[in-house]
Amino acid sequence: MTMSSPHGFSRSETLYAELLDFAVAALASGTHSDHALLLLHKYYQDAEDGEAVQRKWLLRSLISTPAQTPLGVAVKLTVACRLDGYLDAAQEASDGPLGSHIIVSALMDSLAQAQLLPTNRSNPRH
Repeated sequence: MTMSSPHGFSRSETLYAELLDFAVAALASGTHSDHALLLLHKYYQDAEDGEAVQRKWLLRSLISTPAQTPLGVAVKLTVACRLDGYLDAAQEASDGPLGSHIIVSALMDSLAQAQLLPTNRSNPRH
């Protein structure tokens, strides 16, 4: 899986790994506004290969826990992008923009607002 260079990442897995690093650091502080959401995401990540019932419960919990910060929004968008392959779909769309481009753009915006990406990123070409 590769991502286009306008976002500054060569692989979508690199993007996810960097987001996880920020989420772990925020959890370690114990005082982050989205502590509960980040904790749910950690449990979801740990259960990715686990029991389907547990994963469904964790996804429902992620959905129903409101994000209060750009990092929380980024975590939710990243889960959706990984589940439905939006990063790859946005990269591989040869017929022009799709809904996945908007979702990926919103993810990049939330990452920039969370200061995980530079705010002066170039606009996507699609």
